[in-house]
Amino acid sequence: MDSIAPITGWMLGRIVSLDEVQPGFAGYVFRASAERRQVIAAFLSMANTDGSDQHIATFMMRADNRSILHRAFGRVPPGLRAALGRSGPQPHERSYYQKLSDLLSGGSRHLIEAIWQSAKLDPERLAIIADCPADLCDSRILTKIKDRKHATDVALSVDLLSRRGVNRAALVDALHQSDDINDAIKRWSMRMTFPSGPIPAAEGYRPIRTGLELARIARKYRNCVRGYFSSAMSGGHAFGELHHEGREVLISFDRTNGMWIVDGVYTYRNLDVDAGISRAAFAFAARHGVPDRRPDRSDKAVEALRRLGRFHGDWGL
Repeated sequence: MDSIAPITGWMLGRIVSLDEVQPGFAGYVFRASAERRQVIAAFLSMANTDGSDQHIATFMMRADNRSILHRAFGRVPPGLRAALGRSGPQPHERSYYQKLSDLLSGGSRHLIEAIWQSAKLDPERLAIIADCPADLCDSRILTKIKDRKHATDVALSVDLLSRRGVNRAALVDALHQSDDINDAIKRWSMRMTFPSGPIPAAEGYRPIRTGLELARIARKYRNCVRGYFSSAMSGGHAFGELHHEGREVLISFDRTNGMWIVDGVYTYRNLDVDAGISRAAFAFAARHGVPDRRPDRSDKAVEALRRLGRFHGDWGL
C-alpha cells in the first residue's frame, strides 16, 4: 500500500467536521491524489461554499475536478487544474487558491506562462512569479531562483547593473543560458560602471571606471586591487592611474565620512614607490582638492607593515 501524505493546518479541522456528518469523507481525502486534494482544498478555501456540510462532502466525493472548481470559482481559467496538480499533496494557506485563480484569469501573459511552465508550485513560488519583473519572469530564470530573498536579490542586482551601463537585454539572455544565476551576475557585474571617483580623467591621469578595468589593473600591478571591487562598486573606494615622467603609479582613494582622501600610492607588487613620483601623485591629488589622510609619512616601519597587510588584503580579524 502506498504511503499516505499527512494533512495539517486549516483544512484538517474542516475535514474532520465534514467526516462527522458524512462518514468516510476523511478517508476519501487522505487517499486522494495530490491534484484531487488541492481541488478540494481550493473549494473549501472559498467562503461561498453554500449548502449543508453533508451535501458539500457528498458533492466533493462524487463530482469531477472541473465541476468542483467551477462551483468554487465560477469560471475555471485554463491551466488551473494542472497548476493545482503541481502544488503538492499538502494543502496551502487559503489565500493561495484565490491568488492562483486570479493570476491565471487576469494576470499578464508572462505571469500566466510562468505558472504554466513551473514544475512545482506553492505560495512562495507563486509570490516569486507575481513579484518578478517581466523580463526575468521566465522559466529559464525562475527555475534557478531558490526563494523570495534570492529573487529580490536577483531583481535588484539586474536593475543596478542596467543603471550602471550594462545592456539589460544581453544580461537577461545570459541568465537564460547560465547554469548558475549567481555566477552569471557576478561575471556581468565586472562590466558595470563604478560611481565617479574624486578626480575626473585628465592629461596623464585615468580613473578606473569598471570592474574589467580594475581586474586589468590588478594583473598589471600584481596586487590586491581586485579585492576592492565591492567597495569600488558601492562608491566607497576609487582608483586612478597617474603617468608622470615616463612612470606609472596607482592612486588609491578612500571615502570616509563623505569626504575623499588619498589612501595610498602604489606600484608593481606594492614595492616602494620612488619618492619623486610619490610626491607628484599626492600633489596632483591635492590640486584637485583631495587631501592625504597621513600628513606625516615619516614612519617607514608603519608604512612597511601597512604594505604587507594590504598585499594580503585581509588582516584576519
